[in-house]
Amino acid sequence: EPANFLDVGGGAKAAVVRSALAIVLRIPRVKSVLINIFGGITRCDDIARGLVEARTKLNLSVPLVVRLIGTNEEEAKALLAQHNIRTYPTMREAISQVVAIANQ
Repeated sequence: EPANFLDVGGGAKAAVVRSALAIVLRIPRVKSVLINIFGGITRCDDIARGLVEARTKLNLSVPLVVRLIGTNEEEAKALLAQHNIRTYPTMREAISQVVAIANQ
């Protein structure tokens, strides 16, 4: 059962993503975070930078499950891979992973 839902809106930058994760992670029952980005206005590389910053600055202890498609997608995936944040090519695969984590 999802603990929360958050829409960062179009054009979100790295700082917004980092702040959004900080809010979501205040909920004690969060076991993982599913990030699904369909970026037209929102650049995927900006989202990726925010996720990397959040992982470092917030000392994340929950797994991030990421699926992103759109503007600067390849740059975003490369950045996330450099920081050992796995991306999933489809929403179905991302959801399967986040459910598997929740059921552990």
